[in-house]
Amino acid sequence: MVKLFDKFNGVSSSASPRASTRMATFPPPRPTTAKSNAREAKRTIGVTTAIFLIVNRVVGTGIFATPGTIFALSGSVGLALFIWVAGMIIALAGTAVYLEWGTAIPKNGGEKNYLEYVFRKPKFLTTGLYTGYVVLLGWASGNSVVFGEYILHAANVEVDRWNQRAIGLACITTAFLIHGLALNWGLRLQNVLGSIKLIIIVIIILCGFIALGGHVKLPEDQKPKNFTNAFEGTTGSAYGVVTALYNVIWSYIGYSNANYALSETKNPVRTLKIAAPVGIITISILYMLVNVAYFAAVPREEILEGGRLVAASLFRNVMGGTAERALSVFVALSAFGNVLSVIFSQGRLVQELGREGILPWSRFFASNKPFNAPWLVCSSTG
Repeated sequence: MVKLFDKFNGVSSSASPRASTRMATFPPPRPTTAKSNAREAKRTIGVTTAIFLIVNRVVGTGIFATPGTIFALSGSVGLALFIWVAGMIIALAGTAVYLEWGTAIPKNGGEKNYLEYVFRKPKFLTTGLYTGYVVLLGWASGNSVVFGEYILHAANVEVDRWNQRAIGLACITTAFLIHGLALNWGLRLQNVLGSIKLIIIVIIILCGFIALGGHVKLPEDQKPKNFTNAFEGTTGSAYGVVTALYNVIWSYIGYSNANYALSETKNPVRTLKIAAPVGIITISILYMLVNVAYFAAVPREEILEGGRLVAASLFRNVMGGTAERALSVFVALSAFGNVLSVIFSQGRLVQELGREGILPWSRFFASNKPFNAPWLVCSSTG
């Protein structure tokens, strides 16, 4: 195993066993040249930014939209919470896998590097398949449409196909301009939006505690009693449980986001060892508490009828109608942060493919000119 890592990273097999073991995890030092110094100068991502790269990618609109769907598929509060716990365990396991790979091969590219290491023959087969996946399916459009929907809802404007997509297009264009023309400002904005996401999640959790104390703006006979007979209504459908688990897993997607920019990360091995566990464990705890808050503040029937607007129902029941509209703005900002994160990480993947000559017109895709940021590939991932 060590020899294979050495070969992949270009390490001589004549090194001592101890050195080989270390170099299996850390690539060999590069010669000190102007080119290598220029590349080192681009290492702008620290621990905090790496954590928020993960937070922004994981926390999109899922935690605000999917709990109602998961509850409807599972049929009961108890089973829904168990499914969220199962999804959390799967996410933690996935994080551990990416942490192992990222510390062994600390450079841009993510899964491309890992798949090339495992599947070496036929040559370029895995690389070609992964390139097709990244270029054809790595888009940020999904959450941009959600951004448009929630912005229109907050403005009390009727949502239709065209105004929703027009605002979504403006969202993607803005994210591309930020990351393509002003990289450092884009990273700062991601940190700010990540902080806003965490703040709004904490507010939802506090609303849940208020609801558990009985302070809900509902008549006494309509107050939620979801924790009484928590497993009442549990579905016997394997399809429902599996689909619900898939939705939970999808809500955790993004724990590998820091792996895509390790060449731009300060002390990448140490940073990833801190950022990945801190990011996903924090998100896991907050997700569970948010679900408890939803069930504490929103009656069963309202969760089933409201679908993906369960978060809005929570704010309305605890804080009133004005807060419900305010939530739409914060959910929209959460979606925008996710769009920024997707464009950032997917852009690095496409750029790495260009640098290695895999894509046609590789110099075009590999270029950082003229803004010292990969604006060309950022535009291709929108």
